Amino acid sequence: MELEGRTALITGSCGEGMGRSTALRLAREGADIVLNYGTHRCGQEVQTRADRIAEVVRRLGGRAIVQQADTTDEQQVKAMVEAACKEFGQVDILVNNAGGDWDVRDYTEISLDHWKAVLSAEIDGAFLTMKHIVPGMRERRWGRIINIGLDRVLCLRDMKGVAPDYCLGKAARAWMTTAFGVEELSKGITVNCIEPGPTAHMRFEDAVKAAGGDCSVWRQRERATCHDVAEIIAFLCSEAARFISGSTIRLPMF
Repeated sequence: MELEGRTALITGSCGEGMGRSTALRLAREGADIVLNYGTHRCGQEVQTRADRIAEVVRRLGGRAIVQQADTTDEQQVKAMVEAACKEFGQVDILVNNAGGDWDVRDYTEISLDHWKAVLSAEIDGAFLTMKHIVPGMRERRWGRIINIGLDRVLCLRDMKGVAPDYCLGKAARAWMTTAFGVEELSKGITVNCIEPGPTAHMRFEDAVKAAGGDCSVWRQRERATCHDVAEIIAFLCSEAARFISGSTIRLPMF
């Protein structure tokens, strides 16, 4: 298990998409997992789903805790990181998956409050998690950061069918990846970005099977799924990807 002894914090990982698949896939490599969901997604349904994912993480070989935190709120981010370090000792892997709301409309119809909220979720959220996790990575001279972006070619090709504020926020993540990836590599930290197009969600049972190594259903896919993203993230966290930093990997929808 390549990531045994490592801890991964994955924002937005209590839903039904890439965050969940990533948590399960990294758990299979032995990583302990910090599952996160935002304060705007409160409720028993979310907590039940989070507990269900945490249980599978444990079955796959990792330990797990669930942390509710709004990644745009610095105090909540700081508290989440402190809780993770208290439980597991450190955070070695950060996956910035949580983001803003996808709301397709002409940019002239977007309210300023909505615009700011989406950009804050995409940009401030990624910045704050890195701000509070990177110092420990620098001290240990080991870290992996993966930012989830969006296929920019798709955005430019089909502007009428996308949310412009969301696309702009994802593009900013790509720029942060390039800049910080170059800066941090000499300190033993890699920073990379994955830019998927629309990815197919998977049934919970199929996501669990794929993460556990039973890929019979996943192999029948006709386009990229959440598990495809999780597999790339697992590779970027591995020793084989030690010198890959500041890079962006596209998973386009053709």
